[in-house]
Amino acid sequence: MTAHGEALRTESNDDPLVEGIKQDYTQLDLPAGERAMLDYAVKLTLTPSSVGEDDVKILRTLGFDDRDILDIVYVICLYNFNDRMADATGIKGHDFLR
Repeated sequence: MTAHGEALRTESNDDPLVEGIKQDYTQLDLPAGERAMLDYAVKLTLTPSSVGEDDVKILRTLGFDDRDILDIVYVICLYNFNDRMADATGIKGHDFLR
């Protein structure tokens, strides 16, 4: 989470946002689209077989088009892959900096 948090800090320049997301994004006052995107990320990460068309419909009603949704899915899957690879191999984020 440290590396991901620092990437968000660099992009957003918003320390309270980064810390709030790291602690519990559900406690933040986020726009509906951002909240739905994060909820979708959690669901796809923790219970991928439960994700369905209703989840996509929610994102669409909040202004995301099919390309946006594909990008969201891609990023979620990429981060999940990288995290699992690092966990499986014992690689920590700082190991890549050497």
